[in-house]
Amino acid sequence: MSNSLRGKVFCVTGAASGIGLGTMKALLEREAYVGITDLNEDALDMIYNSLPASQKSRIFSQTLNVADRDGVKSFLEGAKRQFGRIDGVVNSAGTCGKFMGTHEIWQLPTAEYDLVMDANVRGTFNVLAECLKPGFMEPGASVVNVASSASQRGMRNGAPYSTSKHAIVGLTKSAAQEVGHRGIRVNAVLPGTTDTPMLHATEAGFQKAGTTLPRPRSSRPIPRVADVSEVSNVILFLLSPESSFVTGSLYNVDGGVNC
Repeated sequence: MSNSLRGKVFCVTGAASGIGLGTMKALLEREAYVGITDLNEDALDMIYNSLPASQKSRIFSQTLNVADRDGVKSFLEGAKRQFGRIDGVVNSAGTCGKFMGTHEIWQLPTAEYDLVMDANVRGTFNVLAECLKPGFMEPGASVVNVASSASQRGMRNGAPYSTSKHAIVGLTKSAAQEVGHRGIRVNAVLPGTTDTPMLHATEAGFQKAGTTLPRPRSSRPIPRVADVSEVSNVILFLLSPESSFVTGSLYNVDGGVNC
């Protein structure tokens, strides 16, 4: 891929860890400007302080909860004010909740459902609602939502998470239909098991319950866990002009778990 992202401006939510962090680093390596946000202020500060000076000058950072639409608006407008434009957004903020792998639906408190849906669905909706306002992003802009392989199947002991990731597919396809005529594309990546803190937390939950993640790795066409870069590479492709005729699409990055 040619460096078609150099000098462009992107916003990444959930940038303090996992796929969001990997995407931020990959964009900086390609000389893009990046607005980053996360709920974890200490982690954001640590990441920013670890960057070389040449990259710090290409960062806009703001702590927020993506479930707060006013906060999302402030973040996006702040990034645009600092860098002059927005060429794309990566919706990576999310959570697996507190009871992933340990509780069936009947055992879950309503607060758990609300926690997961607020972060994963309301958060994605809020970012889309603000960044897709007419005139906010440049023509040719691209939005990439981070869904999951769980977007395409049920998940025992993980109903809120699977439900939330199904919803992201609906938001992706609906938004793509609404803004395509404005030259804006909206797609989603559906990662499988990826080496992130969320995976480690999920595995711990399943182990606590004496169960395992659905479909053991050994039975998959590519029998291993993905590196974050293998997901961020697909995200960068979808952000780039190389994918200019791709919208409303779901990119499985799961080693074949759903094939």
